[in-house]
Amino acid sequence: MTNETLVDRLPHLAAQIAADYADPFAACRELVATMFDLDTPSPDLRAGYGMSFALYDFGPIKLGESGATTASILVRSPQTIARTGVDQFHVQYYRTGGFVMTVDGAEREVRAGDICMLDLSRPVTLRAERIDNLSAMVARDLLAPLLADVGDVHGLVLRRDSEAGIAVREHLDEMWLEAPELTVAQGLASSHAAAAMLAAVIRANGQGRAATRTELRASQLRAICRRIDKQIADPGLGPATLARDFYVTRPTLYRMFEPHGGIGRYILGRRLTGVFRDLSDPSLAHMAVAEILRQWGFANHTAAGRAFRGAYGMTPSECRSRSRDIHRAGGVAGAKAFDVPPEIPPNIKAFQRQAAR
Repeated sequence: MTNETLVDRLPHLAAQIAADYADPFAACRELVATMFDLDTPSPDLRAGYGMSFALYDFGPIKLGESGATTASILVRSPQTIARTGVDQFHVQYYRTGGFVMTVDGAEREVRAGDICMLDLSRPVTLRAERIDNLSAMVARDLLAPLLADVGDVHGLVLRRDSEAGIAVREHLDEMWLEAPELTVAQGLASSHAAAAMLAAVIRANGQGRAATRTELRASQLRAICRRIDKQIADPGLGPATLARDFYVTRPTLYRMFEPHGGIGRYILGRRLTGVFRDLSDPSLAHMAVAEILRQWGFANHTAAGRAFRGAYGMTPSECRSRSRDIHRAGGVAGAKAFDVPPEIPPNIKAFQRQAAR
C-alpha cells in the first residue's frame, strides 16, 4: 500500500486510558470534555476508571465507539454548551447495557440497541452502568436543512425492534465496518447519505415526537409543581432556579405556566393560599403572623401583606381576626374556617359573607 493511498483514507483516532495513567479519570474527563462533563456516582469509583475510544472522521460526520466498565454520569449542562460551543447532533446506540436519559427534566430509559438522538446545543444528562456505544456526531449544517423542525431531534428514541431503529442501527454498523477502507471522498458521500436517511427517519417520527413532547411537558409541569410545593418556604424559589434545575429556558417555563397566569403568579398563589389556610386554622393561633409568612417563603412581610390584601381584600391580621370570630360564633364545623381551593381564589367573598353574619 502506497503512502498516497494511506493519506487518502479516512482520518482515524484511537485511545486507551487505563490504570497506567497517573490520573486515569482526569484523562477520561479531558477526552470527552468537548461533549460532556464526566462524573461517577461516587468518588471512590474514579480510582479505577478507564476508557477506550476510537473514531473515524467522515467529514461532516464523526463516527466513533467508546467503552468504559465503570458507572458513569455524562452531563451536558448550559455551562458546558457555552464553554465548548459544540452544537452537533449526536446519534448513538449502546451495544450492551443502556442508560437513563434526562431531557427537559423528564427521565427516560434507553435500552441496549435503542437509537437515541440528541441536539448538543441543548442540555441532557445520561446515567449508565457502563459505556459500550457506537455514536455519530453529525454537523448541524449537514442535517438541519433537511428537517422541518430541529426540535424533533433532541431526546428522540427509536426502539431497537422498531423499523426505524433497526434501519439506523444497521446503517451505523455498516458505516463503521466500511470506514477503514473508505477514501476521504467516499466518506463525504457516505455522510450525505447517512444525513438523508436520518432526516427521513426523524421526519417520519415527527408526529409521534410531537405527542411525546406534549406528554413530557405535562410530566415536567407536574414535576415542577411538586418542586414548588416542596421548596415553597425558600424565598429564593423562582423562575431562574426552576429553569436551571429542570433544564428549560425561561420562555419555555413561562409558556408552561401561562394557564396559571404565569410562573410568578403561580408561586405567589401557592404561598398566599398556604398563608390563608394557616391563618384560618385555630390550632395555629399561637403562631405569629410574621412566622407564618416566613414559613411560606415571604421574606418581605410588608410586600407579603400587600399581596395578601390584593388577593383576599384584607390584611393577614384581619384574616386571622375574622377567622377567630367565625369559630367563636360556631359557624364552622371543621377545624378550619373554610376550605381554600388549590388555586388562588380571586377573592374571598364567601368568607367575607360568612364573617359578616
